[in-house]
Amino acid sequence: MISAAQQHFNELPLERQKAHFFDVASRALSRWGYDVQSCEVTLLNLTENATFRIDGHRSESGLDQRFVMRVHRLDYAQSDSIEVELQWIEELRKITELRLATPIPGLDGNCIQSIDCPDIGTQRNVVCFTFVSGSAPRDSTDDTESLSKLMLRLASMPDSLTIPLTRGAAMLYDAIGTRGKFNIATTAGGNATALSPNDERLYRSIGAIAAILRRDSLSWTPTHRADIAHRIEWNWDATFGEQWNNFYGSHYWDIDSMLSRHDIEAIDRCRDLMKRRLKVFGTSPERYGIIHSDLRPANLLDDDGNLAVLDFDDCGMGWYMTDIAGIVGFMEHRPDLPAVLDAIVRGYRTVYPLDEQEEREIPTFIMIRRIGLFESLLYHMTNADPGSNEATTITPELVAFVGKGTAILARKYVRHHRLDDRSGAR
Repeated sequence: MISAAQQHFNELPLERQKAHFFDVASRALSRWGYDVQSCEVTLLNLTENATFRIDGHRSESGLDQRFVMRVHRLDYAQSDSIEVELQWIEELRKITELRLATPIPGLDGNCIQSIDCPDIGTQRNVVCFTFVSGSAPRDSTDDTESLSKLMLRLASMPDSLTIPLTRGAAMLYDAIGTRGKFNIATTAGGNATALSPNDERLYRSIGAIAAILRRDSLSWTPTHRADIAHRIEWNWDATFGEQWNNFYGSHYWDIDSMLSRHDIEAIDRCRDLMKRRLKVFGTSPERYGIIHSDLRPANLLDDDGNLAVLDFDDCGMGWYMTDIAGIVGFMEHRPDLPAVLDAIVRGYRTVYPLDEQEEREIPTFIMIRRIGLFESLLYHMTNADPGSNEATTITPELVAFVGKGTAILARKYVRHHRLDDRSGAR
């Protein structure tokens, strides 16, 4: 259930929300020994949380330092659940070679600081992380930025014209972009445009990262299971639960979802089929444990080929295949998706094996994740800011485009899948 404080905050204009986050960040600096007057506070992005880069001078030590501050969203993660995230990052730092942004304790030794917010009658949790150099990796065929620019241009026109236009554009984009090369049933080894050597290396590397996280969680999760119960769980209800969706914020069937009745019905059929398949797939500890859940390239940093993993804020219990699906978030429409997945899977298998059923169900998790991302866009259409770290501005036109594309993918998924009651999912 959404809290009164979150409801009040959601009703504020975006500029008021941003001013609130800047105020919280500025007042939190003293908890880490910094003087707000000598710090430069830069918004990196505003979605679930507000993330800032801090360039400052610590008054006590005279040390100039750059770090990242996260001001947490309400109703999403409490102190005990945030602590689990920080514990896992510390575990990964100790036993893996992954580059990570690690938490920085405040002056009192606590990594999590609670800051009073009298304007909305509650507190916000704040965490600081080490600054990691690099930029988000982008493959040579990534079209996110060009699509975003197109949608921004359309945003200056009346919605009555642009919303139908962007729905039609999604259909045209699918028809021109695929020409029969792609269907959501294809995983590795499909007939699609080959990746460039650099793109191949990128996706193999991200696949290996996903496998490293799984390998570690299998040994770490059992001893932390009670603590992890406080966190988000990326189970079926995380996307499709009937109650208010605090994971993604909205439901695809909401009246203001921009989808037609026929599109909602198409996603309903897809949802029903996926639910039956996942009942066969199951949630055994070998397939279901703590995951990052958002390994999109936007949450990585590339420093001369050396990738760093960021933003464990969404980590929690879920199917391990969700991390593979997360890598291709917002890429599901691309005709070269089979080649991307092939590279991811091959990188994954250099670290950890995939059984046949896991690989077969990758499209199911891609589809669940795609629906969840659409729901997230619906929620953040009026309360997100890309800052300086994201390429995409969330406009109604972009949401309409992604929504129509999601319905198209749902229809393809249903056409190419069936369930054999004798032998399981095919």
